[in-house]
Amino acid sequence: MRITFPIAVCLIGAVADFALWAKLRHFRVAEKPPASRAGLSLEERQRKVTIGRRILFASGCLLLAGAVFLAWLANSK
Repeated sequence: MRITFPIAVCLIGAVADFALWAKLRHFRVAEKPPASRAGLSLEERQRKVTIGRRILFASGCLLLAGAVFLAWLANSK
């Protein structure tokens, strides 16, 4: 039995996560915060972007590992 659709979804998700992670590497928050973030300093807002970047990288790694695992399962017989 071929499990191509879940593998493709995992690979597309991993590529999307790594692409957004790469884009956020050079993202800097604006000096003037929006009204919803007025209570946070510039460093705190930039730290939230850094945390989001780390979450995206971890998610991309997990999706890539899931694709490899599913491919292994599909070819193990």
